[in-house]
Amino acid sequence: MVRNIHIAVLDVDIPARPLYEARGLCSAHFRDILRETAAHLNNTHPDNTNPVNITVTAFDIRGGHYPEFEHLRGSAAQSQQQWPVLNPVDAILITGGSPGVYEMTHSPWMQVLEKFIKNVYDNYPEVRIMGTCFGHQLISHVLVRAPDDPVRDVYVEKCPLGREVGIYTVQLNEEFVRSFPTALGHLPENKLRIQMFHGDRVMAVEKGVAVSLSESPPVSLPAPWINIGSTPICPIQGLYSPGRVLSVQGHYEMDAFGLSQMCIEAAPVMGWKDSKLALFLEQVGPDLVDRQDDAKAFASAVVCFLADLE
Repeated sequence: MVRNIHIAVLDVDIPARPLYEARGLCSAHFRDILRETAAHLNNTHPDNTNPVNITVTAFDIRGGHYPEFEHLRGSAAQSQQQWPVLNPVDAILITGGSPGVYEMTHSPWMQVLEKFIKNVYDNYPEVRIMGTCFGHQLISHVLVRAPDDPVRDVYVEKCPLGREVGIYTVQLNEEFVRSFPTALGHLPENKLRIQMFHGDRVMAVEKGVAVSLSESPPVSLPAPWINIGSTPICPIQGLYSPGRVLSVQGHYEMDAFGLSQMCIEAAPVMGWKDSKLALFLEQVGPDLVDRQDDAKAFASAVVCFLADLE
């Protein structure tokens, strides 16, 4: 029997115009790689009696377009059979975008999104939550940060050591890799190469511990949260709560063509000199048919997470 997984992708921003012209909104990028990955996993496991099928519905968050709560899997309306939903939402995914989470007090749309994520997490336990880049940072702010936590501070800030743009190597947490052995177990030394495009980072440090520019203190996360991995610039490269939440700072949905277009459009806005743009494009790498990163491995972990194959 086919296992249908319905993802509501929350588009919080638009990609670079040439990228949009070629491939559509961010939600389309996720749709394509997750469908392709699910098909690959189905084909490589012919004895699988429950093949996975991914469907995606896009929502324009800046325009106030959200999934109806009664359409979420496990809603009270569904359990009472008041709303015959044929394809309930199994997961929500918050895309990347240019805003900073620390701008929330001046951003009404972001405040609405914060309340939506909190509501889903608290009241719809059958719905899994995912985020990439900005989405990862928002998840940390909404679900992990606790202002009254006496032990630690969790916050989003601008990276003091600069942006991560292009392919970076993330040292994955061994506990996270053990949760997805089929998808990630083959990576040498648990190292994941993934495209990046961000200037903000998530921090989780014990209260009273100083944070220096040269070296970050150990990550302090409350149970059951797991840091998926780190780089020297960004000590929290994703968050994982088994069976419930998976976020990542990098862009497994984006290839070299996509990242290069993002760089070219961002350069005049960010005030990058030609030399800096050239460096970033070199780090992104050439647009080849065979990707130079491990995006397919991480996408496989995402599909396993969605299909409860952790």
